[in-house]
Amino acid sequence: MKQRPLISLGSIVVVALVLVLWTAALQLPTPTQSEPLRVAVGMWAGAEPWILAREAGELDARKINLVEMNWTSAAMRAVGNRVVDAAVLSLDEVIRQIHQGYPLKIVMITDISRGADLLMARPGINSVEELRGGRIGYEPRTSGSWLLSKALKNSNLKLSDVQPVPLNPAEVEEIFGQLSLDGVVVAEPWKERMRSLNLNNVYDTSRPGSSIVRVLAVHPDAIIEYREVLIALMTAHFKWVPELVEGGVEVDPVLRREGISAEVFANIISRLEWVDVEENRKLLGHKDAWLGDFFLNLQKGLVEDAISGGRLEPSEVFDSSLLEELP
Repeated sequence: MKQRPLISLGSIVVVALVLVLWTAALQLPTPTQSEPLRVAVGMWAGAEPWILAREAGELDARKINLVEMNWTSAAMRAVGNRVVDAAVLSLDEVIRQIHQGYPLKIVMITDISRGADLLMARPGINSVEELRGGRIGYEPRTSGSWLLSKALKNSNLKLSDVQPVPLNPAEVEEIFGQLSLDGVVVAEPWKERMRSLNLNNVYDTSRPGSSIVRVLAVHPDAIIEYREVLIALMTAHFKWVPELVEGGVEVDPVLRREGISAEVFANIISRLEWVDVEENRKLLGHKDAWLGDFFLNLQKGLVEDAISGGRLEPSEVFDSSLLEELP
């Protein structure tokens, strides 16, 4: 009896077809992202360079979606729940998020507040010490709560020495009197929009050791998925900061968003320290120890004392790799 071949002609054809299809697949272009990078930007002057870049058509809406949010806690929830991929947050807010189980990386510093975050008091109260026993409004678990703790500590007071009242900063002007508040922690532009209340500035981030550093915090997966887009976003920030500071561009979109005048906005940005590319590289690349030391000290006493688990090291959170790729 004649022996049958081990491999039939049909099998050879199938294998050849598979090889052809596999080779063709390798030659196909890599699929482009299907969804834009989502970035939460709060009502904060340090985020406005991106608003200007968007209005100028330099941020492709198909690739970058700036999600505007009025208050910080909303941005924190959004990035924590991965509703957005990145957010402008303060250094202490990033620490809180990570300790709550939401992994984040800091890829750049946007600005440092040198007086644009404040503890304000009603007329007749002129110092933090006079707020003992008083009702103080603040946004819990945000930079506002850290600033409150700093102000109290510097005046030999504890959180238990006052009556903290959780609130949304966007509502302060309407509810300050209703809640019988004696003081409130706010950031710009809310302070400027509350002028009718005639509040006194009793403490702000211009005090030594009280600066608030705001950063672009990104989910680790997004750094991989949206690397080129993030580089474009960061490039736009550094391009538009000088335009914003020097007043060389039309800022009406920013003024409408913040609800203030050009003169008031100029005063606000004068109380911010803008961190350029080279300084960013030094601070996030551990070539300058200041930011790392500040990051470690922040973990020692946030206002609710809710931090748990081991200490975060700057090297676990800082990522300067995108900065190194900027043009």
